[in-house]
Amino acid sequence: MRDLVKRIVPMALVVILVISCSASDNGFARSTENKSIVVSSSNHPQRRVSEPLEISPYLSRPCDLVSSQLLGKLGTSPDKSNPRLPQDDEVAAGVGPSCSWKIEGEGSIGIGIASENARRGAGGLRALELLREQGRFQLWEESSVSAYPAVYFGVRDARTEGDCDLAVGIADDMTFSVAAVGFSSGDQQACDVADEIAADVIDNLRKGS
Repeated sequence: MRDLVKRIVPMALVVILVISCSASDNGFARSTENKSIVVSSSNHPQRRVSEPLEISPYLSRPCDLVSSQLLGKLGTSPDKSNPRLPQDDEVAAGVGPSCSWKIEGEGSIGIGIASENARRGAGGLRALELLREQGRFQLWEESSVSAYPAVYFGVRDARTEGDCDLAVGIADDMTFSVAAVGFSSGDQQACDVADEIAADVIDNLRKGS
């Protein structure tokens, strides 16, 4: 998954880009970039979320964010999940817990919770937007999922290769991200899958709120 491991220090945003879906073995794992970018985070209001969702119960079980029904529809199942928790994984310790699944006959899907940004006091979609303002993303398309602000993003636009990354703001200081990687049926399929997963996550969070 092309996710962002973010290390936040007071008055600055330090971002380490560590994971690229297109170069990973399981859709979530292998680093292709490892560089720090420091940008000022002062005087930039965060995007507002009028009805925040509580995701903290899932920090210890991120795989449960996606329903078994949707996993089955996509060609995988809960018993094929690959969780990464902060106590067990260096990347998860930096950005937050995540989970990935291999899709039979296709690529991979993954979800990550950017809990470490929130813990350090600089979470939310604004963290990604700061990178966009620095020209770090070739792909940046704003959207929404189930009335929550979202953005398709990437250091390059790999949608024609069947990859799609989506970040969704569920609180002023909290996002989760979804990656769909290696889908073969054109550039829209991966983003359709990412949208469907994100909507499922929001539905599950609403039920638990």
